[in-house]
Amino acid sequence: MSKKEITKKQFVFLEHELKYLETGGIISKKDQEKILNSYDVRVGLNFITILLAIGALLLGLGILTFVASNWIYISKGGKLLIIIACLIGVNFTGVKWQKRFPKTARSLHYVGILIFGAGIFLIEQMFNISINFNSSFLLWAIGAIFIGHYLKDIAILLFTSVLLFIYLNGSIFLDETSYPLAILVFLPALYVLLKKFDYPKLLTFLINALAINTISLFLIEFIPKFIFHKSDTVILATLFILGIVLVYIRVPSKLQRTTHIQGHLLHGITAIFLTFEFSLWFPLAYFIFLLYLIHKGSLTSIVIICSLIFRYYLDSFDFLPKSLTFIIGGMILIGFGFFFEKQRKKGGDRIEE
Repeated sequence: MSKKEITKKQFVFLEHELKYLETGGIISKKDQEKILNSYDVRVGLNFITILLAIGALLLGLGILTFVASNWIYISKGGKLLIIIACLIGVNFTGVKWQKRFPKTARSLHYVGILIFGAGIFLIEQMFNISINFNSSFLLWAIGAIFIGHYLKDIAILLFTSVLLFIYLNGSIFLDETSYPLAILVFLPALYVLLKKFDYPKLLTFLINALAINTISLFLIEFIPKFIFHKSDTVILATLFILGIVLVYIRVPSKLQRTTHIQGHLLHGITAIFLTFEFSLWFPLAYFIFLLYLIHKGSLTSIVIICSLIFRYYLDSFDFLPKSLTFIIGGMILIGFGFFFEKQRKKGGDRIEE
């Protein structure tokens, strides 16, 4: 059984209560230790971490602005030497201080990542290297992911995901020369690291979003080349099905909640657009499906139903009284509230996404 993460405050409370039970002879010392070992204290941001992160950002920006402001006065060899020296200097210091001052060392590695990224753009400019804007972000992401893996740092992997978002979308919408196939290598690697880091929620959300973004752009890029008639509808319908698959797909328990919520959001957003493409049968069938999900305990589906009501409210603005729309919407929401309260009182289905 994997350990459950709790806050430090919860752990202290639990430790205090177990000590009370052990003192009273209700549980043994061994039982107390066994229970406490079943939990991990969730590591959160503290003052020192925030201070060092801001310091790393300011230091990185300071070095970059100093170099940039004096760039024209420095020879090419001097420019290259400065970039390499700064990069090696901060990372070497970070490695040396890793044991004695781990948080400070980590902040120096953050500076190193900023210098590495800036160095890519500056070297391209300095030697007139004809590499496109998106490939520069790809190179930056490659360096960042290796450092993130070495340090086992979630923040660096979050930053890497952002770099890959820029690379992916820039390649499609700005470059428009070829599909960014490198993302197909990065995604499996990110999911391997996600497993190693025990599925942090924010990182899980970003990597899943990157995967959905990749599939969406793949469909946008290739479906119009094979289907000329109503290709937009085919793309939306495919993403709608993908959203439903994400809701029901079997994934590790720590990955499940985030993935299911993203699935609900994906099929909900695409369904609203599909209501403009299909006749009344689709919204009615989808509404029944949402009611089924709500019956199973999906709170996200209530938000989607509210969005559908608002979508048809805008369409019916000219001929349906505004008050009637609000009355219908209010009755539906009160009905949902009554249903969930009744379920809780009965100890019924657990309310989830």
